[in-house]
Amino acid sequence: MQSISLKDVATLFDGHASCLTGADRVQPLRYRIADAPFLDAGVKLVGSFAGGVRLRLKTDSRTLRLDVAQVQAHVPGREWWSTDYEILIDGKPWRNVSAVGGARVAQGGAMTGDPQAVLTLEDLPPGEKQMELWLPHAATTAVTGMQIDDAAHWEPWPDMRWRVLFHGSSITQAVDANAGTLTWPGVAATKANVSHVNLGWGGSCLISGFAARILRDEPADAIVLELGANVWENGLLKERTFTDSTQSMLSIIREKHADTPIAVVSPITFKRGDEASNDGGISIGRMRELLEAVVAARVAGGDGNVHYLSGALLSGPEDLDDLPDGVHPDAKGNRKMGERFFDHMLAPGKPLASR
Repeated sequence: MQSISLKDVATLFDGHASCLTGADRVQPLRYRIADAPFLDAGVKLVGSFAGGVRLRLKTDSRTLRLDVAQVQAHVPGREWWSTDYEILIDGKPWRNVSAVGGARVAQGGAMTGDPQAVLTLEDLPPGEKQMELWLPHAATTAVTGMQIDDAAHWEPWPDMRWRVLFHGSSITQAVDANAGTLTWPGVAATKANVSHVNLGWGGSCLISGFAARILRDEPADAIVLELGANVWENGLLKERTFTDSTQSMLSIIREKHADTPIAVVSPITFKRGDEASNDGGISIGRMRELLEAVVAARVAGGDGNVHYLSGALLSGPEDLDDLPDGVHPDAKGNRKMGERFFDHMLAPGKPLASR
């Protein structure tokens, strides 16, 4: 088999913010390497998960082998987290396959097993095809080698479609979904036939300048901000700082995306109810009011391309059975949220629809 160099493999990634490269591996990250010395450990951990990251190429090879160093996150009670690579051929689901090998890391950092793993696809359809390999979205994955048939042709397959960036909490990262295209951003993007980047940072969407700068600098035709859940979770901000942080994030994004459509999505309905607050913080209901007021202020100031969407319209009181832990939508809940987000924001004629 012929090997594709790691330098070339790096050009095949999509859905990431940066790549950590070395002599023997290349790892996609959902945060910027330059920011790593300044980020807290939580952001670096969840930002290293390859949720929504995929390899895209055209090839006529019947075989593909991917050597990886893979560490799957393991949380008791979340045994359904998928270890599969989701494979699409010519834009259609083909197969979900787990690599052989790999390690697991538990809460607290204890690791079991050997990270080295191999994904082998030996019966790919004949002829030229467009392939996407979506990496396991609850694992850190570094590619250490990639091979195809000796006489086969390959080339990058850039995604030229309308590009939508999603940033938010673990609800957006959505590791409880069954695959990268089945998170709610993935479901909405597939239905709209657009490309998407999932910058959900589980437990770490703190309306930070680091996230705002990524969103500012990434190419985007539309941007989605699911805000509030992690601030509510730990009672991190009071009303004044919550409003100021949200306005600041929008101002940073607007430095390079002056007219890009932006959707600000408030928290979904949690089982604790809209009036509950944590550690003296802002309630979910009040967060919705504040985020709607932020958007209203932007519109009044002349920004006609920022839009508010209540999270309760994506997952509301009638959908609480889709939240096994009271907060995070399961696979069915992600499907519902994605379909509803498409209906409100990405369907033809809606604010974020492709032009």
